[in-house]
Amino acid sequence: MVNFSGGRKKPLISGKGRSLISRLIPEPSFIVLLKRLILMYFLFSLCRLGFYFFNTFLFQGVTAGKLVRFMAAGLKFDTVAILYTNILYILFYILPLPWKYNRVSRVILDTVFIITNAVALLANIADFIYFRFTLRRTTMTLFREFSHETNLGKLSFRFIFDYWPATLFFLGVLAVLIYGVRRIRMPDNYKEPLVSYFLKGLVVMALSIGLFIGGVRGGFRHSTRPITLSNAGEYVDEPKETHIVLNTPFCLYKTIGIQDFEKVHFFASEDSLEAVYNPVKHPVPDGPFVPRNVVIFILESFGTENFGFFNKDLENGKYKGYTPFLDSLCHHSLVFRTSYANGRKSIDALPSVLSSIPHVREPYIVTQYYDNKINSLGSLLKEKGYYTAFFHGAPNGSMGFSSFTRLAGFDHYYGMSEYGNSDDFDGTWGIWDEPFFQFFRQKLGSFPEPFLGVIFSVSSHHPFELPAKYKGKFPEGPHPIHRTIAYTDHALRMFFNEARKEPWFRNTLFVFTADHTQTTPSHPEYLTSAGLFRVPVIFYMPWADSGSVSDDLIQQTDIMPTVLGMLHYDKPYFAFGFDVFHEPEHFVANYHSGVFQIFQGDYMLQFNGVTTTGLYDLHQDPLLNHNLAETKKDVRARLELLAKAFMQQYVNRMIENRMTAPEQN
Repeated sequence: MVNFSGGRKKPLISGKGRSLISRLIPEPSFIVLLKRLILMYFLFSLCRLGFYFFNTFLFQGVTAGKLVRFMAAGLKFDTVAILYTNILYILFYILPLPWKYNRVSRVILDTVFIITNAVALLANIADFIYFRFTLRRTTMTLFREFSHETNLGKLSFRFIFDYWPATLFFLGVLAVLIYGVRRIRMPDNYKEPLVSYFLKGLVVMALSIGLFIGGVRGGFRHSTRPITLSNAGEYVDEPKETHIVLNTPFCLYKTIGIQDFEKVHFFASEDSLEAVYNPVKHPVPDGPFVPRNVVIFILESFGTENFGFFNKDLENGKYKGYTPFLDSLCHHSLVFRTSYANGRKSIDALPSVLSSIPHVREPYIVTQYYDNKINSLGSLLKEKGYYTAFFHGAPNGSMGFSSFTRLAGFDHYYGMSEYGNSDDFDGTWGIWDEPFFQFFRQKLGSFPEPFLGVIFSVSSHHPFELPAKYKGKFPEGPHPIHRTIAYTDHALRMFFNEARKEPWFRNTLFVFTADHTQTTPSHPEYLTSAGLFRVPVIFYMPWADSGSVSDDLIQQTDIMPTVLGMLHYDKPYFAFGFDVFHEPEHFVANYHSGVFQIFQGDYMLQFNGVTTTGLYDLHQDPLLNHNLAETKKDVRARLELLAKAFMQQYVNRMIENRMTAPEQN
């Protein structure tokens, strides 16, 4: 028996006559920890209400029902902030250490709890006012922006009095915090058999660690990426409403280490900049708008290397690839011989394909600019009467896709929950592609026309498993991914076998691309800085008589403007990419390892933001062995100008929230 109190009072738990239930009750420190964390949930929710009521004039249209929904959704983000804020406190409380019950330890832990949580609450309440100036929750940018200010102390003191209602609110929640800590206290004494104490402590510690990891990630699923700012978009109707769902400590923690953009001034005037590159489009269509259905397949890891159609010269002409169905479809489609992704992650693909926003430095979805006003293929076609829906066979919320598509203006999201049959779950990522593609087809048939349907596949992903009935049925390549590529290609064949029978089929434009290339290319051509971005872009038009192959370059961000051009879209819009059929001077831009890569014609230029580091002739030198930066100075100058224009437009517009056409505002 160990006495943690010195034996001054009757022990809270004696060693005799304990029931089984009492033996299973955690020691008091865990109960105190749980109650105090619940107190913080209450105070964070109180701050969320305060944030809303201090800024109701900025959130017109938020009904009582919406506010309740935002409050409930906010608990998920509060969990992350509360756990990170109290990480040291939680650590000491869950460790089975006897000394945490002595008076000195209790005072120290209580003080740590009050101070750290008071700072977190202060950050929340400061945004009651500061939000009015920035229209964003505060991030780590604040500390960099004011790092050279010398009068911060004076300003802060002034704000305390100028915005006294917020000051009173803080003093009120601080009083509640201190009162709660004084009421929720450790017992003055505690007795427990030593072995029992440590065994129970270890069990609860292990459970607590598991819950902590799930809490800060935002879920326990394998497919769940760590929760970030953009995930708030899943619960709102307008981007600005995400700030009610979020809390400021969460935004601060999630932007630690993320570099902010700084404005770029390569061009002295907007006119000179726009003369080189202008992402605001003013289309002049050849005829009236054509309301065809649009279906886009974004295929997991389907790099160009997997296709036989695009690689007829590989392995001395013997290479067949792993996509026999898509290869056959290419003969009846408009395909581009050379096409590129604008990022290297799945999370980069949706902004690139659907909103023509490429990855630069960080995935757009996880930057602090995630709530910029944007347009997308979904929002633009919805204005033309389209029914818009996005499909992803993973658990709902996976990858933040539901959040982004909601912010991008899509009407509906269909995930694993809507599919409703867990028997087809692959055990890791989501529903097998074949049944989910059929679900997609059936839903398309139920939509009013015209419609936009976008689907993101899941099966060609690590651990590269196949449904039991297909084991050994598909070719094995150098890497296990190849059999899953072949499986998804087969799933597409099954989709089209049935879709051809549908009345909507012949009036539908089909687009195929990949989110990114596979991580393990097998041929040296696909291991270069250019090859690592090679993904297909295929347009299949059932009404067309024959296919064709274009030597033009195309990228993921060109898909939205090119589709709009094919439909004769006639209103201004914003896109970093190009309508490749109507903008002859188009170029490809992506970002790799701190370097902007600009592709035009046969050349690729690498620009680090200050100077050119590489220039290559992709046609003559596909393995990029010969840097021509010092010999092809005319080409270098031309592409460097494009790089600077792209960089200035992207960075400055991102910072200034100018990512729609002026006519759209």
